[in-house]
Amino acid sequence: MISREQALALSASAFPQGPEALAKRLNARVEFSILSGCEGWCVRRGEVSVVRINATSAPTRQRFTLAHELAHLIQGTRPDVLREPFRSVTADEKAADQLASELLIPNERARAYLGQTLPIDAKRIERLANAANVSPIMAACRIVSMTTELGLQNAAVVFFDGNGSYKWRYSTGLKFTDDEATRLYPKVITSTSPLRVPNGDGNTIVCSAINAQQYVALLLQLLSPDIAEQLTIEERTQQLRALLFREDYSFQQSVAASIGWIRTTFAHLTVENALAEFDKKYLQSKWTENQRQKLLSPEGREFLRLELAKSCRND
Repeated sequence: MISREQALALSASAFPQGPEALAKRLNARVEFSILSGCEGWCVRRGEVSVVRINATSAPTRQRFTLAHELAHLIQGTRPDVLREPFRSVTADEKAADQLASELLIPNERARAYLGQTLPIDAKRIERLANAANVSPIMAACRIVSMTTELGLQNAAVVFFDGNGSYKWRYSTGLKFTDDEATRLYPKVITSTSPLRVPNGDGNTIVCSAINAQQYVALLLQLLSPDIAEQLTIEERTQQLRALLFREDYSFQQSVAASIGWIRTTFAHLTVENALAEFDKKYLQSKWTENQRQKLLSPEGREFLRLELAKSCRND
């Protein structure tokens, strides 16, 4: 068997294929079949464990199921039938959910892709989800479990159905009523920026809508007012884009295409190394002198770093 610490280390080194690498290490046979009323289960058969996963579920849901069932094997707990991630009610199932989220998104990887700036916006959550090959909902729930590491006072993911009716929440202690969440819903999903709402205790809740398959979800972050009022990375990027390009749409499109090529080609690099590649390829020969000076200005460098960070690492 393998310890929790060893499993996390293996998952981090194999990211984003941590659960798959762990299944091999545990000699677990992974099988897919059509399941009704559940996402998966596992059984031990001597030295071999069998993990059964619903073949009709989305690939990201299947990966969470795999990680959840492997978590039971690692922790030596008796698995129950898995239905909804992060809706478990027993201590063993909650512990398996938590470890599964860490196997899929190790702490250091979350910090590398999310960066150090608060509040966290929906675009950064999508970026983390894409890097980890998980759903945005899974990534948002991982943020909730990392409130201390990320510098949040508290956080919650609140789920609504397609009609905007409150369904359930995932939180480690952020207190609010169902009615309060329901009142926030129409304001958040129609806002182009994160919604900032006073919490009544001197702090501020920053609310963002998260893409989901079966639900509409809101990520709520509890922050002090001074931090809550800071621009998110997406808001700052939009501000810098307007400043640098103004009405020069051709220049903006040319820079965007160049950034896209660098991000695709050098996604494995850190932001600073990717920026060096951008400079080497484009800044010596492309665009006018005035345009190049804009990209070399403090605002231009900040803009390029923020754009490159969408696919490159912050570490």
